[in-house]
Amino acid sequence: MLKGLGDIGNLMRMQKEMKNIQSKMKKAVMEGSSTDGSVKAMVNGEFQLKEIKVSPDLMKAGDHKHMEKMIISAVNEAVEKVKEFSTAEMAKLTSGMDLPGFLK
Repeated sequence: MLKGLGDIGNLMRMQKEMKNIQSKMKKAVMEGSSTDGSVKAMVNGEFQLKEIKVSPDLMKAGDHKHMEKMIISAVNEAVEKVKEFSTAEMAKLTSGMDLPGFLK
């Protein structure tokens, strides 16, 4: 009669774990840097750009095209790190489950 309660318990546990992961993602901040290290970008777990640091030397150089490329490079690296972090956290939640295509 109460066979299904085990499944409900698992669903409730997963829901709690999901909330924990969401909270962890909100707090997470990943740093990316440009290929030459002259720009650093901080992106949070909600993919919001939080901070950009540009080296004084790059700013003095006055090469705006190069600076733009370095900013893009740093932001893209930080976003990629957030994606990897997010995927790893979700994998912890879904380990052992057969959810085809869930983490693609």
